[in-house]
Amino acid sequence: MIVRQSLPSAGVREAYLRYARDRPDLAGVLLPALLPHEVCGAVPPRRVKVLFVAESPPWAAGGREVAGPADCADPRYPYFWNDRYEARPVRGPLSGGLAENLFCLLGLTGRSRRENLDLFSGRGCYLVDTIQCVFRKNRRPAIPSDLVRLSAREVLGRDLAALAPEYVVALGNTALAGLRRLEPYAGALAGAEQVTAIPDALRDALLEEHHLLCLPYPGGRNRRYLDRIASGFDLVGDLAT
Repeated sequence: MIVRQSLPSAGVREAYLRYARDRPDLAGVLLPALLPHEVCGAVPPRRVKVLFVAESPPWAAGGREVAGPADCADPRYPYFWNDRYEARPVRGPLSGGLAENLFCLLGLTGRSRRENLDLFSGRGCYLVDTIQCVFRKNRRPAIPSDLVRLSAREVLGRDLAALAPEYVVALGNTALAGLRRLEPYAGALAGAEQVTAIPDALRDALLEEHHLLCLPYPGGRNRRYLDRIASGFDLVGDLAT
């Protein structure tokens, strides 16, 4: 098992609790005190070569809404850092959940979620969500832009500063929206709202100048972008060696 040190969660929880007090319309949708990365013991490697930024933790375990810490440790909860999760074998490109798709794209062949997480960390990789508390997208599909803005400035920005990754990989449009609000990416990403609409020249410049790679979210709904996703992960594999 890889030995790591966790990032503090008190400030993260307080930021979301403060936001929730001003957004009573999100009662029952946003669970500001439920931080799956804390429950699951997600801790970074000593040297972070590649930091993946995703959207938000899953809202369900086995088809049932998560409501408390015990749910986040449920073997049916597919959260990336839940090493108890009983994943089904990936039977085709982008046919699994986020974690299994990432492991497949990176060529990790552990026999369990736990083994693959250790291999992932052993390569100097880490993953955080733009929104780090649970947001029940079954009740409200779109994450509010002011929540993304708060998360970027008060949570994701601090993670980037603390982790000091050599490269950052944005997985999908919510991650892009969060990074667009942070330096040194804000200027270069001005006006970029869709990962798939970023011109090749800008994508190359982002990688060369800012060590930032923007990819479509590696899930089944984006199979039409499989070539772009796979080529991006080939590059990530070279970076994380």
